[in-house]
Amino acid sequence: MSDEIATAAKALLDAITFDDCGAMIGGKFVGGNGGLISRDTIRRADELRQVLLRHESEESR
Repeated sequence: MSDEIATAAKALLDAITFDDCGAMIGGKFVGGNGGLISRDTIRRADELRQVLLRHESEESR
């Protein structure tokens, strides 16, 4: 897996976790979106999709 794919995948996973339960601050989860998908998470999913398409395109050459 390329570093670019790994970075984009981690960003998406972090955004999903934040949407679900917020951020761990002082031993407690704070913030989040109560499980609702934020625009940031959708954007990160699109970024990962673009990275994967670019990677597949490079492999098919």
